[in-house]
Amino acid sequence: MSNKNIFVANSARIEQIGLNQNRIDDLKDDAKGITAESQGLKLDSYCHLIAGIAPAKLTSKSNLNTKDRVTLKGDLTDKGNQTDSMADKMIKNAVGARRVFQIGGDNWTPAAVKEVFDANKITSEAKLIKAVSGDDKKSPIDLLAAKIVGRRSTKKNEKGERVAGNKWIGGMLDKYAEATGTDLDEVLAELYAKIDDDLRERKDMEASAQEAGDQTAQDNADVNEMQKNI
Repeated sequence: MSNKNIFVANSARIEQIGLNQNRIDDLKDDAKGITAESQGLKLDSYCHLIAGIAPAKLTSKSNLNTKDRVTLKGDLTDKGNQTDSMADKMIKNAVGARRVFQIGGDNWTPAAVKEVFDANKITSEAKLIKAVSGDDKKSPIDLLAAKIVGRRSTKKNEKGERVAGNKWIGGMLDKYAEATGTDLDEVLAELYAKIDDDLRERKDMEASAQEAGDQTAQDNADVNEMQKNI
């Protein structure tokens, strides 16, 4: 039996993803729902998807073969109520989760995948994406620097492992330079100057706040002393 047949035969998992997405769509106008129930539903959808593709044989670079991927995407956009971009993202993250958490074989259930998520503190789609990309191992400074100056690309080696690539993916500085037609060095100089200005302003405000706080404390002490003497 082909991977395609194995996956399509378990349509209940795709249908559950569709039911979850319907509920997520209903919650879009509820801010609290988005941050709570919606996250749980999205993770449940990933649990069903990962369990669904667990029996599939991956390529040498830990990807679904083309036929399985096309079929899976069609199922997600049809019965799973996903847009094309949402389906692509789910497939990418689900396959990545298989690799990172070593999930594979016929005996995986959504509940078993949930146990893996719980053990690795995966409580939202954002945390799953970080785990799959390796960003969960980076410090806040690393992530901040990557957002500003960009980062080196990644690629898969022969074993399907994520390794450093040979391209640079620009960050916010590159986008600003392109939008304004400014040289990158000039943008950096502008950023450094802005940071210096803001830090000076912050220090001045903190000093003023400290001074005001000290004055208030002294005024309170004076009033209390006067009341004692009345």
